[in-house]
Amino acid sequence: MHPARPKPRQHPWRRTRLALALSGVVLAAPAQEAPRFYERAAEGWFWYQTEPPVQPPAPAPIEPKPPPVVVPQPPAPPSIAAEAPAPPPLSAAWLRTHLEQYQLQAIDDPSPTNVALYLYLQKLALDKASRFTDAFQRVVQSDPALDETTRHPMGNYANLLNRLAGQQRDRVLQALAGQVGIWFFYRADCPYCAAQAPVLSMLAQSTGFTIQAIALDGRPLPQGRFPDFRPDAGQAARLGVVSTPALFLVRPPDGMAPLAQGLLSRTDLQQRIVLAAHEAGWIDAATYARTKPGVAAQRLDDAFDAPLDVPEDPAVFLDLLRARAIGTDPLPPDAAITFP
Repeated sequence: MHPARPKPRQHPWRRTRLALALSGVVLAAPAQEAPRFYERAAEGWFWYQTEPPVQPPAPAPIEPKPPPVVVPQPPAPPSIAAEAPAPPPLSAAWLRTHLEQYQLQAIDDPSPTNVALYLYLQKLALDKASRFTDAFQRVVQSDPALDETTRHPMGNYANLLNRLAGQQRDRVLQALAGQVGIWFFYRADCPYCAAQAPVLSMLAQSTGFTIQAIALDGRPLPQGRFPDFRPDAGQAARLGVVSTPALFLVRPPDGMAPLAQGLLSRTDLQQRIVLAAHEAGWIDAATYARTKPGVAAQRLDDAFDAPLDVPEDPAVFLDLLRARAIGTDPLPPDAAITFP
């Protein structure tokens, strides 16, 4: 009897493969990858073969960067300081630029030299200003277009001018009283309306203006002023009344001009009536000018409505400005004055 042969020893890997086969589990390599060495059982356990190297994934293509957008820079403005010539030494422009510098230098280092230098420069600036003031007065005195006393006298004579202008204003108001009237919007509980009522009464007595009182609350004024009042029938809303007393200059059938929505003195009320009538075209410019305190109505800005070519010669330019101011043609340079 032969002894029983020992069973051949199986490698653990073979037992694992057998168990997996019996359980129905199929080992499948990925479709896109080659089977590894341990999965190729037919080549034997001890068969030597080198594993193929794992290929790294191909790098993603690098997109080229777009070229940077170059924004053109605007050209730098020319330097005014570089182009402007330096002012002459000791001129007014030079003193305006450097006088403070010498003052600060004297404050930081108050040596006799620094202090005296600043004081001399300051005296020079004051002397220049004094000389300009004297020339200013001479030029103004010799040119009526520049002398403000031509339009409005100074000192005590201003009272005379104001009195004459007031007389002209009263005449204009009396002429307007036959054409226009005043609407007076009030409330019975408004203390300012009660104060405005006697002013309107005096204006009506002196000039003949018709005052129509309109009650926003439908009640009469205290002390029985303007007893023929009327209740508001929507006029206040259409005229935009937001405060009382409210005054409007009315010219039938449809002329209307606001005067004020607040308390006015008699003088202010008269001036506003004349101004509103002038703005509305109910009095002309000449009539309105007579109500202003002035001797001559000379305005330089009114003389330059038309375009003007500026001459290079200062003397010619001055003659042109002076002629426009007084409303005449420029005199020839050799014009002589004939004495009587």
